[in-house]
Amino acid sequence: MSPLILHCADSQLTVSPFGAQALSWQVAGQERLWLSLDADLDGHHPIRGGVPLCFPWFGKAAQGPSHGFARTRLWQVAEQSQTDDHAHLVLSLEQDADTEALWPHPFRAEMAFTLKANALQLALTVTNPGSAPLSYTAALHSYLCTDVAQLRITELAGLPYHDKLSNADCLFEDGPDAALPPIPVDAIVPGLSNCRLAQGNDILKIDNQGHDAAVIWNPGPDHGIGDVHFGGEQAFICIESAHALTPITLAPCQRHTLSQTLTVNA
Repeated sequence: MSPLILHCADSQLTVSPFGAQALSWQVAGQERLWLSLDADLDGHHPIRGGVPLCFPWFGKAAQGPSHGFARTRLWQVAEQSQTDDHAHLVLSLEQDADTEALWPHPFRAEMAFTLKANALQLALTVTNPGSAPLSYTAALHSYLCTDVAQLRITELAGLPYHDKLSNADCLFEDGPDAALPPIPVDAIVPGLSNCRLAQGNDILKIDNQGHDAAVIWNPGPDHGIGDVHFGGEQAFICIESAHALTPITLAPCQRHTLSQTLTVNA
């Protein structure tokens, strides 16, 4: 179960077939995805960091593991290609006896990675091959490298969000220098499609599509999460492309794509 490596110009992407999970994205030698030093890479447990997939449910569920089973399944290579200006990889997952025991629905999921010189596109496409409607929730749970003491996320000023920690509806501060609430933070921002993660002169543009919310998350220093290494929470922020406020419902043969595009210094 060796990782798959994609290259384009000065960019490199490392993808684990276990969970169809991006583990590392480097642009000109600078790491853009945070991966815990204590991440479990044994091929049996969720991997802390990179871009985990949440499917077929987001968050906790009575019928199975938190954030679904997609991130702990071995995906198959469906397509791989290389051109002068991009590298492309598609991994696929379909219903089997193990997924049937947790979620008795036929499905086909494809996770596509498109690497360019200064950009990475992640796209989760789910198709309903069955004869009945298929409903699910999903997210691309991106862990982005940053110094949380210095970061700014643009396009948030004055927007409404739901604070999951206090179960309260809130507004981000207004004004050009509006900052996140202090960590820990777990904010669901309905409809947020575009924002920029800024730290000094370094800017990462984030474009979400096929979603109903962006989720901004950091567990803070008292998290008690065993696979987040000591002090690791100071070095990342999760900005997720999610369809979690309401389920996606697919008619037979219908498909839906949830995506996130990350662009450096755009």
